[in-house]
Amino acid sequence: MIERWAADLGRAGPTEVGGVLFGEQVAEGDFRVVEVTRQRSMGGTATTFKRRGGGARKEIMALHEKIGGEPERFNYLGEWHSHPSAPVWPSSQDEITMRKLLADQGNAVNFLVLVIVKLDGYARFQIAARTYLASGHKLNCEIEIEGAGTDAAGVVPSVNEEEK
Repeated sequence: MIERWAADLGRAGPTEVGGVLFGEQVAEGDFRVVEVTRQRSMGGTATTFKRRGGGARKEIMALHEKIGGEPERFNYLGEWHSHPSAPVWPSSQDEITMRKLLADQGNAVNFLVLVIVKLDGYARFQIAARTYLASGHKLNCEIEIEGAGTDAAGVVPSVNEEEK
């Protein structure tokens, strides 16, 4: 998955790109991302990414079908996008967008995850995540990349800012 993200980031250059996260709950509070989509039409600028809802819904439905139609196991986890010219941490607009997306889900979900990725000036992959809860709380996430050590994957740990 890192290779796919890195390729997308390389192609996008200074433009933000993004998509949706699809995965499963392995244990309480432990999730595994099994697929990420990338919005095909351009929805980004150097400092913004705007996801097109209709396309994302179609992709989520296609993933449900591909994985076997087990929504109680595999489902929409949240969103991802890049910050090519900013830290891998949610901006104030990202925070607003995630709260709105969560509210739009009604009682269907009680959390959404936001993953932000980038290639730094040395072409090293950086990643950070935050979970937004329906209760209004937010949690920083620990990310484990399956099948690759952090050195092998080129993942640079990001600096997490203190919770406010």
